[in-house]
Amino acid sequence: MKWIKFLFNVVMAMFIGAAAQTYLGLNAYAVAGTVMTAGVVLPLVAPQLVKDTAFMAITVEIWQNHIEEEIFKKNTFMRKSFNADEYVIGGKVVHIPQSGGSGNVVKNRANLPAAVRKRNDTDIVYVIDEFTTDPVVIPDADTKELTYDKRSSVLGEDNDKLVEVVAEETLYNWVNSPVYGVYGATTLPSKNILLTSGDASAATATGATGERKKAALVDLQRMATKFKNEGRWFEGKMHALLTPQMEADLFPADSLITATYMAAVTEEERRRGIMYKVQGWNIESRSTVLRTDGDGGIIAPGEVGDTDHCDAALFWYENAVEFAWSGVKAFQTIGDPTYYGDLYSFLARSGSRARRAGYEGVALLRQTPTV
Repeated sequence: MKWIKFLFNVVMAMFIGAAAQTYLGLNAYAVAGTVMTAGVVLPLVAPQLVKDTAFMAITVEIWQNHIEEEIFKKNTFMRKSFNADEYVIGGKVVHIPQSGGSGNVVKNRANLPAAVRKRNDTDIVYVIDEFTTDPVVIPDADTKELTYDKRSSVLGEDNDKLVEVVAEETLYNWVNSPVYGVYGATTLPSKNILLTSGDASAATATGATGERKKAALVDLQRMATKFKNEGRWFEGKMHALLTPQMEADLFPADSLITATYMAAVTEEERRRGIMYKVQGWNIESRSTVLRTDGDGGIIAPGEVGDTDHCDAALFWYENAVEFAWSGVKAFQTIGDPTYYGDLYSFLARSGSRARRAGYEGVALLRQTPTV
């Protein structure tokens, strides 16, 4: 194989030399010789220089692309929403206009002129948040004594944490909006929270004790009926994100019905994270979704679990929620003199919200505490 690589270097050197002579007027043989020297001799006499230079040139691009792919590979649900990426660069706060409503329609109007109305629109807002990882140092000794895979492992931990935090915040923001300026806090109304109706089983939420009712197939039907009655049902754009236990309760592995639901998913849909198609719902699963307290209040990400907490699954119409994403920016300092090593960190900007003030098109299915 070495002679093939050598022959390839010769051909490429001749090609570059010919191009240099044609367009720059340089001596083709001199240019080709220089290219061969750099390509063959330099790796032999200074292999570490070549290795370090190549790594420095691609580090940022590799990690930007890697994190970008991981964000949406592990959390495909975030892209099943109204795409508001264009607003991230435009400002810190995104305003979503709210229509004041349509006018009356009169059959065979008798009184003229008709009364003129003015539509009073309002708006709701959400803030673009900035997510940054703590800078991590890779000591100089590690770059000499450890492999590239070790460096990849260190930075991969930051990648995983960034993915997790952005996803958790997105889920929470879709059912809860904090105070901002003159805009008061709002949260998913209680009428948008349905309770599971299956048999009792052990509680699954972190810190929870006792038993909760399982999710049942009839709960999916009840949820679909709710969306249809409210005029928020649009075929092909209805999504559900289940907890692992709810998935196991609804779709046992030994059930032929489960196989039918899985077979209804196309290969393209499966690549987009959809695992089952049931009663019009495109269903995915995630290690955690949302939690509520015993009264149905929604628990914020990172909050310590309690004995009365309940797991909840999210159901939504695709255009009822919004997600804005800037992408990931990678930072690096190679050979920092104060840390005697290389420094890395990542930054991303993101925001999300339900698109209607009344949270139309968004609902939760939460576990029912048993008495």
